[in-house]
Amino acid sequence: MLTMLTNTFAKGDINALTSKLLHSSCWQQHNVKHYGEDQLRSIPQNWLATAGRRNVVASQLVEQDGHMAINLTLSADDNNHAINYTFWLETNGEFIKSAVAMIDTPALAKATGQDEESLIKMLPTPDAQVIVDYDQQDHLQNELAIPSHIASLNADVALLLDAWWSIWAKSQLASIDELYDAKATIQLPGVEATQDANGLFNFVLAKYNRLSRVFAQLEHVLADDNRIAIKWYLDGDENGQRIRVPMLTMLTLQQGKIAHELTTTDVLAFQKRYPKSFLFHG
Repeated sequence: MLTMLTNTFAKGDINALTSKLLHSSCWQQHNVKHYGEDQLRSIPQNWLATAGRRNVVASQLVEQDGHMAINLTLSADDNNHAINYTFWLETNGEFIKSAVAMIDTPALAKATGQDEESLIKMLPTPDAQVIVDYDQQDHLQNELAIPSHIASLNADVALLLDAWWSIWAKSQLASIDELYDAKATIQLPGVEATQDANGLFNFVLAKYNRLSRVFAQLEHVLADDNRIAIKWYLDGDENGQRIRVPMLTMLTLQQGKIAHELTTTDVLAFQKRYPKSFLFHG
């Protein structure tokens, strides 16, 4: 699948992708679900028309039990602006049953010389968002899932991941210094420069100061040796509007610490869905 995605989105081999899709395959991107041959073929066509031909300068893969998390870091020869394109695939071993794809759209705008407002207008109209009303006071703390509840992890990784999740689920910012290597590199959505632990601290704090009634929700966790992938959501109220941010996070562990973290969300698709939000401003 890694080779297929590279051939499709870097080299323009669209048939490489379509040959791996079923008639029932669903591909979700820019907060829109795509079905059928025409819609599915349009995904790489639109990417190539917008981003142009690019090289894969780095890739990451985490695979477990029929699910794959893959990130391609793409860059063109004529500039140094890299774009992260992150995929979460459900497969039957040979074909893609469903896919969720996240593009770092602010990086895409910068790499292609477009202003963000113009790129937002080019994005498709998002599907209707339905978020079930949730009040944390109506739920006991032990009813909320943590990574060790939904994934098969060894004891050390389980402790580390549960502590990592507490940063988002419980705003336990003190855990950051304990979990991250001193030289850890952290890539965050909507932030161009690679961050360190202090940058992550400020990023999480800014989100919690912007939102009320925050709820971080796990959907899936993959673990493959020292590589972890987490599919999750950040919900909250912002100025009276309930918002949801889908996140894909990939972690690389070294000697019991987090050495690298990449979290991707489609910031400009989020802005199209919630035009009054300031969550990713500043």
